[in-house]
Amino acid sequence: MKKYFFDNYNIIYFRLLFITVSVFFLSKLCTSYEIIIGDGWAYNNLFINYSAGFVIRGLLGELFLFVNETFDVKPLVFFTNVLFIAYSLYVIFFYNLLKKYSEYKFFVTFIVLSPVLILFYIYEQNVFLSKDIFINVIILFHAFIINKVINVKNYIKFLYFILIPTLTLSIFNHENQVFFIPFHLLITCYFFSEKKVEVFKLNILKPYLILIIPVIIIFLSSGSFEKLSIINSTISKFDAKIYDQFAGNLNLAIGGFIKWHFFFHTVNDFLRLFFCVLISFLVIYLVFDFLVKNKVLKISIKLSNKYIFIILPSFLILFIMLDHGRSLNLLSVHIISFYLILKIDHKKLKNLFAKINDHFFYKKILIVFLTFYLNFWFLPQGGGFTGIGNFTTIFKGTLLNEIKIIFLIVFNYIDSEIINLPRIII
Repeated sequence: MKKYFFDNYNIIYFRLLFITVSVFFLSKLCTSYEIIIGDGWAYNNLFINYSAGFVIRGLLGELFLFVNETFDVKPLVFFTNVLFIAYSLYVIFFYNLLKKYSEYKFFVTFIVLSPVLILFYIYEQNVFLSKDIFINVIILFHAFIINKVINVKNYIKFLYFILIPTLTLSIFNHENQVFFIPFHLLITCYFFSEKKVEVFKLNILKPYLILIIPVIIIFLSSGSFEKLSIINSTISKFDAKIYDQFAGNLNLAIGGFIKWHFFFHTVNDFLRLFFCVLISFLVIYLVFDFLVKNKVLKISIKLSNKYIFIILPSFLILFIMLDHGRSLNLLSVHIISFYLILKIDHKKLKNLFAKINDHFFYKKILIVFLTFYLNFWFLPQGGGFTGIGNFTTIFKGTLLNEIKIIFLIVFNYIDSEIINLPRIII
């Protein structure tokens, strides 16, 4: 047993990380069956439906109305079960994509326990019920398939019959999916470049041209206060209400962006936003781009010089959404999904970590950074801007606090159901 532990220490540690993450999610999901997690905006948005005709974001809410009327399933039960599937896939896909890094403990700890990626939905509970998870699961699914598909013919079938229909449904579920199509395009370009197929030609982009149809439909389906009133009347029996912002259009979004950023906030808000950008998406990009530039991660020279330009349109999301924390999470998950499909030069990566480990100063700096990064900050829904969610500061206990919560749940269960445990009385 002792020999097995030492021989498999890295994979055991890797699995323990994901077991820990899974326990966090199970705890929140169990709670979600009983109460609404967060301040309610995400929960209410789940109810948007087609009772007033075709509108943006109405797919999931319409499905709920059908299930509720047919089987009398309550809202929290329905939505929590759907989210249970989504979050399970989220963790499973991350596990499979990161498995090839399992021997690099510092590296996988940084990614798995990052407040920006998997645990964003745990630390910022206002987004736990948001539809963003579906957008993230689809890019992880695409990356997962890339690691499994062998030939071009099967991949083309996957594009036409699975990915494009899934993206279409996701666009109807939430229009933000449109902004992240370039990341899927990037993964497709990478796959064809690996198979020695000429990339940047129109014929490999044909499947994505189908998405023009749902994009146009969504663009022409702006909300209105009349539609909002009808939808609210259909969901009032569930004590749910869609917020007025749903009735806006693109002009209102642009006007709202300008007013929100330059009339209602100060330099301090921008400084917090800058910090969030720096320590979330930018840290991930700089780390992995360094590995690409030093050929630790293998990618064709042609694509390595152009991949950032392919995904550049996705950054428009930062100018449309006011919830910058959500935008940064979506961008971070999408960019790392691409990086995790790249092949590794293990010899170069081991040499890099050996140099860091042998250098006293670098090693200590990284330990201090990791301690802070994993324990003392989180990415708020608004990305540092006050007025969105229950935000007061970006600095708070995170990982150790969640472990404490799980410990207390287990302690109280054993104490009440199995055996009386000792307590300290002050």
